Formats: sequence, structure tokens, C-alpha cells
Amino acid sequence: MLAAPAPAPASHVPAAVLARLRDVPSRASAAVLTFGALLGAPGLAAVLAALAASLGSPEAFALLAIVSVLAFVVGAAVVFWLIVRAKSRLSLAEQRLYAGDFAAAVAAASSVKRWVFRADYQLGALYTLALTAERLGAVREAADLWLAALGHVPVFAAAGPGARARTLLSSHAALCLAALGDPHGLHRADLLVGDCHRLLAGHGRPAGALDVLLDDSAMGAIGVNALLVEVENRREPRPLVVLAQALVAHRRGRFAEAATLLDRERAAIGHLLAPHERALAEGLHADATSRASAALGGGPHRVAGSALAHRSNPIPHPADPAYWAALVLRA
Repeated sequence: MLAAPAPAPASHVPAAVLARLRDVPSRASAAVLTFGALLGAPGLAAVLAALAASLGSPEAFALLAIVSVLAFVVGAAVVFWLIVRAKSRLSLAEQRLYAGDFAAAVAAASSVKRWVFRADYQLGALYTLALTAERLGAVREAADLWLAALGHVPVFAAAGPGARARTLLSSHAALCLAALGDPHGLHRADLLVGDCHRLLAGHGRPAGALDVLLDDSAMGAIGVNALLVEVENRREPRPLVVLAQALVAHRRGRFAEAATLLDRERAAIGHLLAPHERALAEGLHADATSRASAALGGGPHRVAGSALAHRSNPIPHPADPAYWAALVLRA
């Protein structure tokens, strides 16, 4: 069973955390640092060495050539150290998120986003930031971050890890867009759910020779695919896809469809969703069942958990996983 991040404080979304979630560092500083360290300083020294050679100064040429090589070695060491450090920073960010220290989680993930150029670590940082925003109930910011993270899945990701990451990212994005409830968001959520099902349909197919060569997930921080495999505690994507699909159906007024989807996946939802997601599934199922029954002439009635969707009822305490579910159902 997945661990649940600690709930947000009663003030809903802390202003300082929300501001940082809206102002995510760009990749520019990471690009300048990486390419400046690997190419800029060594390249400049190499050009000066060539100039010294053309002017007939072998001593200057030798000195500048050594400087060029040393600059490249030092630059490569700095970049490698940042990558190794990023692994621990992302682990810290995840731990802080699950402990409920959202400010520390955002700070750690933002530092990786600012200083590490590699696409997999950019994705990991955005994933943590998006998960923080989603858990806080800031679904608009979370949706933007999930969609941004989709653009950072590494080009050379192996088929299995890449598909898993895209499925999780798309299902989270669909869930947040559906929670917003506006027509454009629902249309985009529908498309993302379709993408998820296409990706799930390819799950389990034998890996080709190229995928075997590209899959470096066993190489730890060096491997491009390692983070894609480990993201969000190696969770199974399918139950989250079903939850997103059910929320889209509920928002579109297809209550019987939403209830049927959740009934069909009841076992997986009960064991493979985090507690706050499971609370949403239960509240969603209860409300959809009640509304579907009323539409068929059965009359409105209450079933366990449907109170989460009623604004007249008190919102659950932030320590309760149903708190997050109520925020989504009442959005």
C-alpha cells in the first residue's frame, strides 16, 4: 500500500509554498552551468592554446592545453557531483512531502530543477513539485506542473520505464484537470485518459533489442531510466488511471459510468491507491451511485462517504485523508 503524504494545514495552501509552485525555476541556469563547465571554459582555453601555437609560443600553448584539459575534468566532476547530489535531494524532497513539510519539499525539488540539466532529473523535480501541489489541493498549479513534466520524459528512455512514467504523469494531469471542471480541462483530461489506456495496452509486451540496450535502470544515479522506474515508490499506474477516468465521467454527468468503473476496479483501488486517493474514490463512488440512482427514479439517498461532495457538510479535518477528497469533490 502506498504511503500518504501528510495533509495540508487548515489554511489550505500556504502562500509562500504556492508562490514557489507558480514560479518554478527554468532550465536556463542548469544549461549555462552544464555546458559552461563542459564546453565553455575548456573551449576558451583550447582556442587560446591554438592562438598561442599560431603565434609561435610553445610554452603558452602547452600551458593553455593543460588548462583546457583540467577545466574539462573539473567541469565534468562538478556536473557529476550535481547529478549524484540531485538523487539525494529528490529523495529528501519526497521524504519531506510525505512528512507534511511542504516548504522543504518544494525547496529541495526546486534546487534540482535549477541546477541539474538532465531531463530525468528535471522530470523528477517537476514530479515532486506537482505531487506537492496536488496534495495541497492546488489543482490548477498541479495540472500545469504535470503537463510540464510530460515534456521532460527523456528521449532515450526505454519503452517500459518511459511508458510507465508517461502513464503516471498523464493520469495525475487528467485527475487535476478533471478536478477543475471547466470544459477545456475536461476535454484535455479525456485525451490524457485515452493516452493512458493506449500506454497500458502496450504494457507487458516483450522488450525489443533497442529497449534492452537503452534500459539502464540498474545503473543508479547515472542511468537515465532509474528515476523513471523508482518514481512515486514504483506504484502501479492502472488504478490511478481508473480514478482519473471516473472523475472525468462524474464531472460530465455520466454517474452510472463513474460508479461502474470504480466497481470494476474495487480490489485494485482498495490496495494500490494512497489513502487520500482511496478516500476520493470512495466519495466519488458513493456520490455517483446516489446520483445515478436518483436519475433512474430511485430518489436521492445517502450512502457511506457521499457526504464529502455536499458543501453543506463540514469539511473533514486536515488529518483525515478525506480532507483532500473533499477539496477535489467540492472544487
